[in-house]
Amino acid sequence: MPYALDLLCAHGAFCTHAAGRSTSPLEDMDSRASRTAVALEALLLALPVTALASFGFIAGISYLTQRHLEVYEKAQVIVYLLPMIPLLAGWALIGRFVISGPGSLRSSSNLLWSIAFLGAVIILAAMLAGYWTRQRGFGDPASLRSWVRSYLRELTLGLPAVVPLAHLTFERWVRMSSNPRLERP
Repeated sequence: MPYALDLLCAHGAFCTHAAGRSTSPLEDMDSRASRTAVALEALLLALPVTALASFGFIAGISYLTQRHLEVYEKAQVIVYLLPMIPLLAGWALIGRFVISGPGSLRSSSNLLWSIAFLGAVIILAAMLAGYWTRQRGFGDPASLRSWVRSYLRELTLGLPAVVPLAHLTFERWVRMSSNPRLERP
């Protein structure tokens, strides 16, 4: 069995701690395979979420410009436009990594990472708040609470976009911890 693990390791496949080469599968994954995995995650998970948010963004902009709206309606449309900001930050990180590799994650601005993480935090908070509002009976259609509950449900549609972000975060963390020379001062 050790011979089979050594053979797999020699061909660039997953190496285990038992083979004495690594403690993390990501450390042994070459950059090309990791970049391909992130690209597939982005296409299969983040792209549909982005398309849905873009449709909402375009509909919101056209709704704002075509008629006179009450103040609360304008606020509602603006709130629907907010998810585009973290999505764009996430796409910037994905693009940098897929095109330039792991070094680009280390050199990406902390602001870009913070904005992308803000989107993930908002999604998780919306899931928790949506569960809480469902338990508390916020379902009266005539109230503002109904709109809030609906918005929280719609925010949770962004959950698939958290997967590529988690991969990028893990990639940055493992690559930086496996090579201390690459850490920022």
